[in-house]
Amino acid sequence: MTESIVTRRLSKRLASLDAFPKIEKQLQQTTKSGGLVSLMMLAVLVYLACTEIYRWRSIDQRYDFIVDQTRSHEHSLQINVDLTIAMDCKVLRADIQDISRTSLVLKDAIHATPTVFRTQGAVKYTREHNQYIAQIHKGLRDSSRDLEDHASESGTPDACRFRGSFQANKVEGMLHFTALGHGYFGVHTPHDAINFTHRIDELSFGARYPDLHNPLDHTLEIGTTNFDSFMYFLGVVPTIYVDKARSLFGATLLTNQYAVTEFSHAVDPQNPDALPGIFIKYHIEPISVRITESRLGLVQFTTRMCGIIGGAFVTIGAILGFFRNVRTMLSAK
Repeated sequence: MTESIVTRRLSKRLASLDAFPKIEKQLQQTTKSGGLVSLMMLAVLVYLACTEIYRWRSIDQRYDFIVDQTRSHEHSLQINVDLTIAMDCKVLRADIQDISRTSLVLKDAIHATPTVFRTQGAVKYTREHNQYIAQIHKGLRDSSRDLEDHASESGTPDACRFRGSFQANKVEGMLHFTALGHGYFGVHTPHDAINFTHRIDELSFGARYPDLHNPLDHTLEIGTTNFDSFMYFLGVVPTIYVDKARSLFGATLLTNQYAVTEFSHAVDPQNPDALPGIFIKYHIEPISVRITESRLGLVQFTTRMCGIIGGAFVTIGAILGFFRNVRTMLSAK
């Protein structure tokens, strides 16, 4: 009996406890200026809250440049290729050679598939419009149209698609696509059968990470003669990608990105040292970049929102108090 009485008394005291006592309605005085200030501050409060929510949902990127610590003899370089040439697969060969004199015929590493050459979904690479092309590439990747299956389109095959991934030494090298009998021993390919018009749907080094843009992806080069030589000079930058926005403990990915300069010209068929083909020369930069993606934490977001709301109410009270004092002074005169 005694315990129930004590419990009821404690409940009443807790119910009557109010850290923020309210002003009775009959003592409140509403004014037009107060209502106007309240509406203005409410609009500002909504704007600040929406801005904070947008910032909380967005991902911040931080770039740090450091000396590359990886050793070439301990790490290999993964090269991913998806390239289509407007020639018969029987007269084409793909090779890679690096400065360590290691030469590899990519016959088994990447698959050569007869296909129909299409230009849809690819654009010509230009350095002047690199940012514009990056937006086009993003649109192509985000679109529902499947650009990866253009090799299965109907029609008589008139091109060869090289697609696959392979490991190479992490040193300077050159990946090249040439015609048989031109530069290497083999059955001589007739000049009228040579056409190195090509499209690159993917050329990357290492694994992909979100928002990675490879400059040569979905690009197109059209030859003007049968003896065109297309040359690409790539500077490969080792990249450490740290994802703290999507992973609780920060997942780390070792990959690469690159910058490119391209050059094409027609070679002299009578010059035995001038070869038609596609030549992709790459070198590894000694500086690596660390990309850290992070997002505002939930505790920080909650603290900032509470600060915004509390600050808004304090500001409203200060402004209303200022107007009240001004009105009192004017009425006293």
